[in-house]
This record gives sequence, C-alpha cells and structure tokens, in this order.
Amino acid sequence: MKLANALSDFLYDKKYFITVFDNNVHVFRYIELLKLSSSEINIRMNDFILSIKGKDLMISQMNNEELLITGIVIEMEKVYE
Repeated sequence: MKLANALSDFLYDKKYFITVFDNNVHVFRYIELLKLSSSEINIRMNDFILSIKGKDLMISQMNNEELLITGIVIEMEKVYE
C-alpha cells in the first residue's frame, strides 16, 4: 500500500484534490475541519477555506488526509482569508 501511495503522490503532485460526484464530495489533503453542520461544512485547505453548502450534509468517511462528504451539495466556494 505504501508503494501505491508513493506512486500516486509522484503521478499526482498536487497540494490537494477535490472531486465532486452526484451526492458526494471527496477532499484529499485537507488541513482542518472548521465547521460541520447539516447545511454547511467548512474545511481549511493550504491556501483557502473550502465552503460547502447544501442539505443533509455529513461526513461519511474521515482520516488524516481525506474526507468523504455526502448529501445534496448546492454550492461550493473557495474563501480566501
């Protein structure tokens, strides 16, 4: 598994990934979860805050680097401080 992760990091040398599916948002390499409610989730990334607004939002999977958010996403915004 470590070899696969190292290869993936080499091939995809990015600070972060945000992938949006029908009712899921996958966030890879986040810094901190700032706000969590059923209508809004704010996540600190390297250079900005990712604000996700919607209905029935929840984190279905979470680890050190990744979040999988499920629910109805209405709006996503990059907020710069």
